Amino acid sequence: MIYTCTLNPAIDYRLEVDDFQLGKLNRATFNKFSAGGKGINVSLVLKALGLESIALGFMGGFTGIYLQQYLTEVHQLKNDYTIIKAPTRINVKLASKENTEINAVAPTVSREERDLLIGKIDQLTEKDLLVLAGSSIEADDNFYELIAKTCAKNNVPFIIDAEEENLRKSIVHKPLLVKPNIHELERYYKVTINDEASIVTHAKKLVQEGANHVIVSLGRDGAYYVSKTHVYRAKPVEGIALNPVGAGDSMVAGFIFGMLENQSPKESFKLAVASGTAAAFSYDLASQEAVETILPNVEINEVPYED
Repeated sequence: MIYTCTLNPAIDYRLEVDDFQLGKLNRATFNKFSAGGKGINVSLVLKALGLESIALGFMGGFTGIYLQQYLTEVHQLKNDYTIIKAPTRINVKLASKENTEINAVAPTVSREERDLLIGKIDQLTEKDLLVLAGSSIEADDNFYELIAKTCAKNNVPFIIDAEEENLRKSIVHKPLLVKPNIHELERYYKVTINDEASIVTHAKKLVQEGANHVIVSLGRDGAYYVSKTHVYRAKPVEGIALNPVGAGDSMVAGFIFGMLENQSPKESFKLAVASGTAAAFSYDLASQEAVETILPNVEINEVPYED
């Protein structure tokens, strides 16, 4: 079974205002609540592609009750959330001439609540797969590292999609896949990356640190795949990017789908790029129909592998 873990989920509240004026009364022309959280997004895209998963993570307060009901009733998403006392956060996404996002503070999770989630993850086996994605919660230690250790102890393949310190402390436990975007890769190594050689060099460093597969997303400029033996580049697909939110999560889901369908890493990477592009070209996450439409237009080229 595939499991996704979102430690710090949210209700995303999107507001659209024609001409936002700071310090004045503004009236929205559109507003919408939706589920926020990278692991949740991966589960939703996997479901769209035809794969079931079970969503794990923390939910709390009236916002947590709403979000859990929304995912169950609207998306029929299987879940086994750990209930906490602190409320699930609400993030505000303001769309106007310029887009503005306000992400709320992560909830504090007690050691008892944390141990309940770790207990669930400790029951997974080598036949399962865990996707750990998104920001962490307020805890007295690095929770990402603890989950990665638990997976490694039980030979559970796991995927990490996280920034800086969470990735740094988890990658030594040999994740199946890590998927930084170009800006996250720069922050991780504290460098400025300006060309293909530098992208490949630093992605190879992630492989040396423990990752089996690395996908570096470049937004509208395509993506790179790096492993111990191969480097591939995906050219960008022509089209109009409408919404980058969830594109990276769709890439993770596409790669998982390919690997579980016994496709090669190259074909799985191609499916990942098609899934990410499908999300970027819509106002929602990737759908199966959109992925199948875009897939023939994804061009993957091999880059000579140099030690």
